[in-house]
Amino acid sequence: MLEVKNIQKSFGDLEVLKGVDLQVNKGDVVAILGPSGSGKTTLLRCMNFLERADGGTLTFDGESLPFQKITKKDVVRLRKKTGFVFQDYNLFRNKTALQNVTEGLMIGRKLPKAQAVELGEQALEKVGMLDHRDYYPSQLSGGQQQRVAIARAIATKPEIIYFDEPTSALDPELTGEVLAVMRTLANEGMTMLVVTHELGFARHVSNKVIFMEHGTVVESGDSYSFFEHPREARTRAFLQTLSGELVRAC
Repeated sequence: MLEVKNIQKSFGDLEVLKGVDLQVNKGDVVAILGPSGSGKTTLLRCMNFLERADGGTLTFDGESLPFQKITKKDVVRLRKKTGFVFQDYNLFRNKTALQNVTEGLMIGRKLPKAQAVELGEQALEKVGMLDHRDYYPSQLSGGQQQRVAIARAIATKPEIIYFDEPTSALDPELTGEVLAVMRTLANEGMTMLVVTHELGFARHVSNKVIFMEHGTVVESGDSYSFFEHPREARTRAFLQTLSGELVRAC
């Protein structure tokens, strides 16, 4: 369904991605783990063209495009197949929850307002936020705002959703409600690529794990093997350092 090969990205003299390969099949939930500064978020942003990759190839639904030759028209077309959930929600502060969900449907997808509202309400209901449809972001908790952001992503019925550390800005007591929504989406077969520090989610919800450090993939594999039988010493050290996170409910 989705594959990137040899993706590279530098910021000035800082080489952030050093030839990363990644493959996602339909229905996969892929967790990307790694210490801060490993290139995880940059990888996600390059894949959704929020950053321009310096090299590599993207293949989506059988269509292969070199990153350096992707046009603005390609970006618009490919983004219609994806959703993106940011760590800091990125909601319009002057719009209600429902308006935040419907804005992209009407402006980006050119849907009639009635149809956009119907899809928006369905998405809000799925994430448990329909009763807050007329609330503004300032009236919502962080967890509620992130659920609205997820509703915005799923309302477009994407083929894949990218999650960029969706719980990192939340207090611990609010993290569970967001992870529960993500787990529901995974159980329904949504294809997801998730940058996360939540090892419990990675272990029990994802079916594949990628561990990155210094702009490269150190180790990847199915979730069970990654956690039970890590091959690389660096992976074992990373998991041991964060082993306390495994007891977190997800």
